[in-house]
Amino acid sequence: MIGQVQRTGVVKDQTTGEALIGVTVAIKGTSEGTMTDVDGNFSIVTLDHSELEFSYIGYQNVVVKVGVQTVFTIALHSESQGLGEVVITALGIKKEKQALGYAVQDFDGKNLEKVKESNAISSLTGKVAGLNIKNSGDLFQNPDVSLRGAKPLIVIDGIPDRTADIWRVNSDDIENISVLKGATASALYGSVGRSGAIMITTKKGKEGRLTVSVNNSTMFQTSFLRVPNRQTTYGNGNQGKYAYIDGTGGGTEGGGWIWGPKLDQVDPSTASGYFETPQYNSEIDPATGQLIPLPFLSRGKNNVENFFRTGLIQSNNVSIDWGSNKASFRISLSNQYQKGIVPNTDLNNTSFALGGSLTPTDKFTISSNLTYNRQFTDNFPEVGYGPTNYLYNLLLWTGTDVDIRDLKDYWRPGQEGVQQRHYNISYYNNPYFQAYEYLRGYNKNNLFGNFNLNYEFAPGISFKSIGGINYYGLDRTYKEPKSYIGYGAKSRGNYTIEGENYFDITTDFGFRVDRDILSRLRLTGEIAYSRYRRNWNKLTSATDGLNIAGYYNLANNAGPTIISSNREEKEGINSFYGFVDLAFDQTYFLSLTGRNDKVSTLPTAANSFFYPSVASSIVVSNIVSMPSWIDFAKIRGSWARVSEGRIGSNPYNHIQGYEQGTTWDGIPSTYFGNSLLSSNLKPETSDTWEIGTYMRFFKNRFSFDIAYYQTKDFNNLIYMPLSLGTGYENNLINGDEFKRKGLEIVLEGSPIKNENFEWNAAINLSTYRKYLTELAEGRTQTDKYIKKGDRVDGMYITKYQYDKEGNVIYENGYPVADPYSRFIGHSDADWTFGLTNTLKYKNVVLSFTFDGRIGGMMFSQTNQKMWWGGVDPGTVNQFRDDANNGLNTYIAKGVKVVSGQVEYDSNGNIVSDTRVFEANDVAVNYNAFMQTTSNNAEKNYHYYKQDFIKLRDLSLTYQLQPKLLEKTAFSSMSFSLIGTNLWMASKIKNIDPDSGKDALQTPTMRSIGFNINAKF
Repeated sequence: MIGQVQRTGVVKDQTTGEALIGVTVAIKGTSEGTMTDVDGNFSIVTLDHSELEFSYIGYQNVVVKVGVQTVFTIALHSESQGLGEVVITALGIKKEKQALGYAVQDFDGKNLEKVKESNAISSLTGKVAGLNIKNSGDLFQNPDVSLRGAKPLIVIDGIPDRTADIWRVNSDDIENISVLKGATASALYGSVGRSGAIMITTKKGKEGRLTVSVNNSTMFQTSFLRVPNRQTTYGNGNQGKYAYIDGTGGGTEGGGWIWGPKLDQVDPSTASGYFETPQYNSEIDPATGQLIPLPFLSRGKNNVENFFRTGLIQSNNVSIDWGSNKASFRISLSNQYQKGIVPNTDLNNTSFALGGSLTPTDKFTISSNLTYNRQFTDNFPEVGYGPTNYLYNLLLWTGTDVDIRDLKDYWRPGQEGVQQRHYNISYYNNPYFQAYEYLRGYNKNNLFGNFNLNYEFAPGISFKSIGGINYYGLDRTYKEPKSYIGYGAKSRGNYTIEGENYFDITTDFGFRVDRDILSRLRLTGEIAYSRYRRNWNKLTSATDGLNIAGYYNLANNAGPTIISSNREEKEGINSFYGFVDLAFDQTYFLSLTGRNDKVSTLPTAANSFFYPSVASSIVVSNIVSMPSWIDFAKIRGSWARVSEGRIGSNPYNHIQGYEQGTTWDGIPSTYFGNSLLSSNLKPETSDTWEIGTYMRFFKNRFSFDIAYYQTKDFNNLIYMPLSLGTGYENNLINGDEFKRKGLEIVLEGSPIKNENFEWNAAINLSTYRKYLTELAEGRTQTDKYIKKGDRVDGMYITKYQYDKEGNVIYENGYPVADPYSRFIGHSDADWTFGLTNTLKYKNVVLSFTFDGRIGGMMFSQTNQKMWWGGVDPGTVNQFRDDANNGLNTYIAKGVKVVSGQVEYDSNGNIVSDTRVFEANDVAVNYNAFMQTTSNNAEKNYHYYKQDFIKLRDLSLTYQLQPKLLEKTAFSSMSFSLIGTNLWMASKIKNIDPDSGKDALQTPTMRSIGFNINAKF
């Protein structure tokens, strides 16, 4: 380009004078740059008005205005000697990382620009120690997010998002994400910060020339990462028999089971040469009026693959930003479109963000951000086990004698709009009928933003004012066609509409001090008042059947009245908070915080409470002589107390009153609540302490961070049973106590770094446990059979009885159920881990992340139902053939009782056992046995270890050299090949254990595509 001049120079360590190899030299505001060679030298071509930014691991960044200078000597300060890294903490306050007495982990927004998950939070999977994200393969479903075993607060630009809508912030608008781990880090937010916080900071205009950025990511969901493998040997029916009658499921239709005859059986006596039987698509013989038998063939071997389609995730963003030392602005328009793998499902997510700042004087700053976001779809899939689930109808309860492609014409001829066409119209839904007629609409408009004002009226003393709003309006529609099946109930057609509105406003104002009070002692403090108000309402109206099929309007109600309900909630919190940070000699740091909330959601006697916290850190490397290979070392510790401001999710649970009852013949009724509230209820409270250390080694090439924490949860609210003579069922009291503890380890480093090649890696490890430490008086165990000292993630189920050698006990050939619930395993993983690697060779960058979990058990409903329904490949055997021929040949492995009995105490412990056993020798019908047991004894009741490792994401990027763009309008451009969910290893068959639960979720898909990122 015209005016470009070559600049050269050398970069050195400020203290030692040694040349620094591999320092990144970037033209600020662009993606152009270079690195220093083995002698610390660099060469780069820039315009005179450009700025060069020098960055190196373990050193403070330096920005230099170029001007007409052509030769530079740059000295970088080690972070252990200067202010160090700066992170975003509670209330959006920037603090030096070395000063923090608690664990914080940062995530650069640049890592979100290429590989796009459906929401920004899912992109953090495996990248933050202690943050456990369990992702679902279903469209538009929130991941299960927990931080140290609890749900964290979402904060956007310093304003808490109590709606926790993770879909409304576009990845391209995120500058940084800071994860504040534990209550100490987020105590200034009060009760909503009880479990830590995920701080999202959005992008702002940067000082420099006007920049236009365009970013496109397109990914195709082309193949299954894990899909259920089903048998294709047997078809619909029961006990080896099947003949279609009328679709009601009775008689020879087999009750909806997939325990029918063998498919593809050769039968020379038929015209087709195969066994023939009447089927749902048989024609009627005009002479006899009977259904004409058809060959019973495995037409639907690929039903799952044939039904699902190639999905698409496409993200587009255009942004404009500019800034000077007096003002800045940024405008961004984004859209993400997801085409679901289920036909006729999709999701649109569009955002428009506007932000800016103004600095009229050195003492006065104003900034503001406003984002409008819309999420909308005409239909997205229903989740959970049941008739609304596609796999329920497609995988479990449709034999491969049915070709799913034949069901695309989903109305019965002559009964269009009234009766769906399917092999069974009493128990199951045609998946295409479900996709195109059972529609769930969603239209949500979000508006959120903030306003910040800061005025320094005296040296180091300023006034601040912060305001933030969160608003959404949500419209939902549910269109249920006639003949839709829900567990045997055939719909007359229904239409439901929901309207929901939410608004909250937070206003803070106070005073801040930031000044040196002694030559080596710095004081930073703040005292402020905060006011929070929330208003939410919802109105639901539904028909009681439809007069005209397919006409979805409340006026088309077939019933006597419209079924309607509405609800409104209001909530308020008034707070005072403050903090004092002391830093002595950049070595000793102490932070004290306090907040008092007065809430509207607890009884008056307990609705005001105080949250204190204290945190400290010491830079040991500044006061103790360290080996030459240790560059920096600090120790830290903290403690906090935070209370819960509600009783459950209902803001009115602290009020005893009448509840809405059943409406009879249009006349409403009420009833008084069944629960009595204790007169001296206290808010649920958590005390948390944490210790840790952070170190850097080998000229700051490697770092190590470890944190250990414990949390005591007390005053927990529990319902204690009462005598029915009191008029109540239970009493709400403060009771059980719990202890949470965990360990988090973060290793980061650059094993290789030279002029041409750089390898950066990060490893995250964490483990978490929660124990019951105290029980309320009168309790020996919780409702989930947890006793004092037990882990609370213990799972108890109904198992079979066993002898002392561990053999299952049978009676009449079937297992005998244990009368008491028994322990099967723990659900929490032993370890959660993530490994991220970035390899850069000249202009090519390869980045990929592996993550997973080790340990923990989960129940697989998919596998259990596949055995129960007869579709698991394990059900293909000689015993099944025998059962189809009327023979009882299956003898389960185990023992039977020939004499004696067993006695238990009230806790299920055996107190007397005189039973005598012999090997089980009773033969039973194999099909009936599996329909009764789901093969539980052989499959550990379908509880499996959820260990897995997954290649979560990968990107291969080529950054075009500046010389190639000299004659174009672009200042930088990159092309990337990207992918997510590319590979997985797990011992659980048929499902992806990522979500930590299995309720017949949509199979996880591999996503492969490309990214184009350009600036001009």
